[in-house]
Amino acid sequence: MTLPASGALSFSAIQGEFTGVNPISLSEYYKSGNNGYVPTPVPEPITASNLAGSNSTNLRGPQFGGYDPAINTTTPTTCVYLHQLWADNGSTGTVNRTFVVDKTGTYSIYFGWYSYGFTAPLTVTVNGSQVYYNTLIAYNTTVSTTGTFTASAGDTIGIVTSFPSSGWSGHYTYIGGSSATSRNIDVPVNANIPTSGALSLSDYYGGRKT
Repeated sequence: MTLPASGALSFSAIQGEFTGVNPISLSEYYKSGNNGYVPTPVPEPITASNLAGSNSTNLRGPQFGGYDPAINTTTPTTCVYLHQLWADNGSTGTVNRTFVVDKTGTYSIYFGWYSYGFTAPLTVTVNGSQVYYNTLIAYNTTVSTTGTFTASAGDTIGIVTSFPSSGWSGHYTYIGGSSATSRNIDVPVNANIPTSGALSLSDYYGGRKT
């Protein structure tokens, strides 16, 4: 429970929020102190919404590693957004999807690719502006790379690719928060609490442990 932003604030309220030992001393409550009482970021859950757009037919089902674009996933792993899209025998795989996020912060990307000597791209956009682009080439194996981008609550995230096949080709994209397979994002908190030096009760207005 976040401490009040104004008004009366007591030592016991600070201890109640951040935990600690008795007798209470403000020196226990430096931000990012060795005792871990006052965090710099805290994890908050992300809920995506409004999945829109289109993709090519997935030529593999879940039993063979194929998963259509989806948000707020738990299978095959936990992500804000996920697709594992497969093409075969010269067909072209495509994804042009958007979704909306509800948290501000840094988001993580996993991009994986399997093919017989072909190259695949991945473009990620925020409100229509490109924030990530990469290509991978794979020779009968899965290769991967990672990245990050920043977005604000209410932003629309876009996922775009078009990839070839000759035999099986698999395009994997995971979007998450603190990692590509997490639906939590690290949110900065306790900006007014010092890491050292003088402390006063007013430094703890709006402070939070979780």
